[in-house]
Amino acid sequence: MIGKKKKKIKITDLAKKLNLSVSSVSRALNGHKNISEKTRDKILILAKKYNYVPDPSARRLASKKSDTIAFISTISPYAPDYVLLEFLAGITLGIKDNSTELLIKFSLNEKEEINYYHDLINSNQADKFIFYRTKQKDLRIELLQKNKINFLSWGRSKNYKDYAWIDMDNHKSIELLMSRLLKYGHKKIALINVHQSFNYGYQRKQAYEKMLKKNNMIVNKDYYQESLTATINNGISLTKFLLDLKNPPTAIICSLDKFFIGCLQECKNRNLSVGKNVSVVGYNDHDNYLSSQNLTFISHPLASMGQEAVQILKNIERGEKPKNQAKLIEPILHEGKSDGPLKN
Repeated sequence: MIGKKKKKIKITDLAKKLNLSVSSVSRALNGHKNISEKTRDKILILAKKYNYVPDPSARRLASKKSDTIAFISTISPYAPDYVLLEFLAGITLGIKDNSTELLIKFSLNEKEEINYYHDLINSNQADKFIFYRTKQKDLRIELLQKNKINFLSWGRSKNYKDYAWIDMDNHKSIELLMSRLLKYGHKKIALINVHQSFNYGYQRKQAYEKMLKKNNMIVNKDYYQESLTATINNGISLTKFLLDLKNPPTAIICSLDKFFIGCLQECKNRNLSVGKNVSVVGYNDHDNYLSSQNLTFISHPLASMGQEAVQILKNIERGEKPKNQAKLIEPILHEGKSDGPLKN
């Protein structure tokens, strides 16, 4: 016979059994001093006897603090964002040992996303925020700073000051890829990039042009191509444009995994041997196909970044200044066979 499941005891039950007010029991359980030692001991003994566990929702309501991290992001319904999912997994690991809760909302456009921010702020459902894909002009930063709410952004913008962020070292990653291509003798290097309205796209273009100038190479405007949406089809079409040029590049850098896959497909369609006829390198933070192809790419420890983001928010809540809570994550270079010496 299956026994009845024990009913979870509430703070009101403890108060009733001891013939005390709920506020007295609450003070004892929360370590307040304005209660006698004798009464406190009675309450704690009974709480232990019945395995009393405080209700975090009730505690937050009483304190008027939600102790909730909100993560809101605009996503595409047609393409799963594995980078986002791994980062969120890291955030979940970061909060698992404390009472902080994670509230996740996805939107289909920026307007809807900003409305979610307003709703959560006005209803006090979240008292801290994490978001990613920071833009050069970012309404989320403006809104949260205006309301004096703790937040951390994945990515940073030079247009705002005194806020906490965590970010990939986009300059370093481009330098690593281009240094490798330059070592192989490539001088005609193209970049397929995400749109510059995204901070990481802006930084990667800056780093690309800086490396060209540093090595006395001509900045060929045709060799730089960007797209607002990261899809395999866009990777294919931009690669077609580059390879159809009268003076095509001998090496291509793809700043996102979808562009990388599209570029490889177009090279295959043209019977070009990647690593011999043309060098292709890029970024890959999750795609299993790319990981299995012995390619040269940059990756980042996404789950660790999520955990670090939670820790930074904790530091701010302990009194650290947001402007002092900024961290660049080192890129990891995986050396494969998708690039090689320039063929004359």
